[in-house]
Amino acid sequence: MPDETLLAEVAERLVRFRTRRGLTVEGAAEATGIDAERLAEAEAGTVGLSETELASVCAAYGVDLSEIFGGRVTPIQDYAGGA
Repeated sequence: MPDETLLAEVAERLVRFRTRRGLTVEGAAEATGIDAERLAEAEAGTVGLSETELASVCAAYGVDLSEIFGGRVTPIQDYAGGA
């Protein structure tokens, strides 16, 4: 099961990085190939994205994976619940 505090922290960063790029959730979904509903859930902190999805987000938002996790090295299973 994902760490709820980590989900909330990542959710806030996902929103910040998306808006910094000037993208709506729908625009981000198109840019990342992730369903808009799933992306919105990740931004709400209710689900964790998979490693593949996070890689797509990083590429679309122009950020490094470590930035998504606040500069920490975090095992993906702690965020995505083993996804």
